[in-house]
Amino acid sequence: MGSCGWISRLPRTWIFISPLHADRHQRKYQIPKRAPTPITMKPKSTTINTPIFSSQAQKLVDSFEGAEIHGKPKGASRTARIINEVFCVITEEHNSDSPTDLAYQLHEAASYFIKTRGQMTPTITNAINLVLDGLDQHLSSVSDVSKFVFDRCEKFNLQSLDNLKSIQSHGSSLLENGMNVFVYDYSSTVAGILTYAGNQSKSLQLIIPESRALNGGLPLVKSAISSGHKVQYITDAASGQQIPSAKAAFIGAESITNLGGCWNTTGSTTVALLANHYNVPLYVPTELMKFDTINPPGSLRTPIWKDIPAIKANDPVLLDKRVSVEAHDLDHVKAELITAFVTEKGILSPSHTVAAAQCIFS
Repeated sequence: MGSCGWISRLPRTWIFISPLHADRHQRKYQIPKRAPTPITMKPKSTTINTPIFSSQAQKLVDSFEGAEIHGKPKGASRTARIINEVFCVITEEHNSDSPTDLAYQLHEAASYFIKTRGQMTPTITNAINLVLDGLDQHLSSVSDVSKFVFDRCEKFNLQSLDNLKSIQSHGSSLLENGMNVFVYDYSSTVAGILTYAGNQSKSLQLIIPESRALNGGLPLVKSAISSGHKVQYITDAASGQQIPSAKAAFIGAESITNLGGCWNTTGSTTVALLANHYNVPLYVPTELMKFDTINPPGSLRTPIWKDIPAIKANDPVLLDKRVSVEAHDLDHVKAELITAFVTEKGILSPSHTVAAAQCIFS
């Protein structure tokens, strides 16, 4: 691992920015407009061999499908923690005296998850690589492998949950009682900040678009009202009408790019451009674990055209073979449109976010 260790030893807080000083922050850390055009990288085409999981492990694997995991909206961090549970089940159920056989099973499962989950979601690849790094140096016995796996998985999961608590605290510090806040699409990290703020007796006036590409607005509405906030639920097309009244805007992140931007739900670029136009600070809460370590520095992955089932279901005419209902799977939000990332290390400018993440994965 790099000089920063398995878990980064960076200070817990680097740069805090209040909404009142966001415009000054944007000028200070804005990336030059003539930055080189990033190279786009197509996802690798690989052969996928599906491991034979036990019934208990398969139940956990099946929980990755759909929009929820164990009744909660699916998120990359939660998925990574469930994958660690799969590793623990494989280890617990191993019934031979061969540590190399157990290590092989773990590597096989890891390869499967990276190929099926990690190509578009760096969190999964990063988490698996961190958890299993050094496994092959612990093959003296099955108990040696078992202790290594259990310790690593527990350490990672506890650290991940602690990171989320830190992000919630940092994010809530940006919010004031009665504040108008624009929030686009469901993010468990953003929802956690809203819950934390509610527990601090901060009642917010939230503007939540429908996020029709994934119908991500409604889960956010449910989370918001359960935390004591008031909600104005709007169509995506009304975002331009409503965002000027907001004092801050929040989106989640599927990944942090090595250029200081992020990938997130379709529609996020529109929100970012509107926020920039109306001088509304845009914050992106996320763990540094979401940093893109897959694509080379200075490059971005190529977005994929995908069907949008949430919209296709609106009318039978959209099922006609002559009608295409598609969009890129994710939007790329450039660094210059982001006021700050809200991370476990504090509220960081895009450039400091990249530096903090690189310290973990160098």
